[in-house]
Formats: sequence, structure tokens, C-alpha cells
Amino acid sequence: MKPKMRRKLKKLGALVFLAIMLSMIALLGLVRIRPVELEESSEPKIVVNHVLDQKVLDLNKPVVDLSGWQPPKDIDYNTLSQQVIGAVIRVNGSYGHADNSANKDGEDTAYKTHIKSFQERGIPVAVYAFVTGETEAEMRKQARDFYKRASPFHPTYYWLDVEVTNMKNMNSGIEAFRSELEKQGAENIGIYAQDWFIKEHQINVDKFEAIWIAAYGRNTGVWDASPETSLSYGMQQYTDQGSLPGFDGNLDLNMVLNQENYDKLFKDK
Repeated sequence: MKPKMRRKLKKLGALVFLAIMLSMIALLGLVRIRPVELEESSEPKIVVNHVLDQKVLDLNKPVVDLSGWQPPKDIDYNTLSQQVIGAVIRVNGSYGHADNSANKDGEDTAYKTHIKSFQERGIPVAVYAFVTGETEAEMRKQARDFYKRASPFHPTYYWLDVEVTNMKNMNSGIEAFRSELEKQGAENIGIYAQDWFIKEHQINVDKFEAIWIAAYGRNTGVWDASPETSLSYGMQQYTDQGSLPGFDGNLDLNMVLNQENYDKLFKDK
């Protein structure tokens, strides 16, 4: 009887061994499949532009400025970042009403994504605030908001976008914003405006460290004219009809005057 029992045990053991092997093969098959599924669902690889590694840049490439009016979902940051040498991102929009680009407190809806997306691709980023205060107190409040929102990203420059007449004495209002921003700890503060606006409102630009001039020429989408100004500017916004791979829509494009100005606006801290 004992030999027969051994034979039965051998057959049973073989069946158990076969079942274990089949289970292991199935398990290994699942393990092999999972990395493929993860790879297919992973985020796109970030393509870095080593623009800051270059001592001398191709200044024919533009600086782009963006806001919530250019939704991140519509932007291929990998492609767009290869076309530019810098970006200026709006942080403060209009206060008092909400739209697709900013909330009632003036906070731009897309600035965090814009800044992070360009910075992680090697593009230096400056920031700007659309200045809308109607009193000096409002100007100072907007300046504090601007710094609180932007400073964690360590922008290369803080720009005041001055293009609406919202105070009788615009010069005092702009100075209230600038001085409060400086008080908060901001370094490298510049003003963006058109030449005629600065002259008409007698805005003193002496305390600003840089000037960014808006002058479109024929506004063809490409640079075709220098601004008519006696101001010493470092960057010109030359169109709001620009087009670049990576975004299917119009873009604001800017030209940096020379390498020295680029280093000042986008490299020096």
C-alpha cells in the first residue's frame, strides 16, 4: 500500500507545481504589462531651452508676454519655449470684476502655470501688474498683492503696466505703487507704458530701473519700427498680433534692445 500512496502523492505534487508555475507566469505577465500602461499615461517630457547658458543670444528671437487671456490648456509649452528668449507674465489684472483672465481681487487666472511652465523649461521669467488703483491707498494695496503673489517665483523683474488714466495725479499714484513694491522687498522694478502716456501724465520715471516701451509701428506681427522717444528704454513691445509655434492665436511680442539690456532684464538678480 505504501508504494501506491507515494505514486498518488507524486501526481498530486506535480499538479500543485504546475498550478504554481502557471500562477507565476500569469503574475509576471501582469508585471510586464503595467510599466507600459504607466508610460502611456505619464506626463509629456519637459524640453529645456538652455538659453541662459548662452553668453551671446540671438536677439532676433522675441520675449513673449502672457496672461490669463492665453489659457495654459491651449499652449504647447515645450514648443513655445523654444521660440523665445524670455517671458513676462501678468500677475495682477483688473480689480473689481471677474472675467476669464482674472478674479475680482485682480489675481490672474493663469500666472502660476505660465511662470512654472517657462521656468522649468529654462526660460527666465519677469512679471507685470496691470495698474488700476484710483487712490494712493488702492495703489499700495495692489502693490502688496503683486509682491505677495509673484515673489515666491523669484522673477527677474517686476513691471508696472501703466496704460489707463484712473487718477487725477497719475504720477503720485504710480509712485505710491512703486515705493510700496520696493518697501515689500522687490528689486528690479520697471515701468511699461507708451511714450505719449508718460509725457501726458508727467510721470517721473527716474526711480524706475528700466523702461519697457509699447510701440507697434504698423502692427504687422513682426518688428518694423523703433519707438519715437527720448526715453532710455531696454525693451520694446512691437506687436499684439504676433504668431509663434506652440500657440494658435495672437501673441504680444517684444524685442530686447541689446545683449546688455537682456542681461539686465533677464539674467541679473
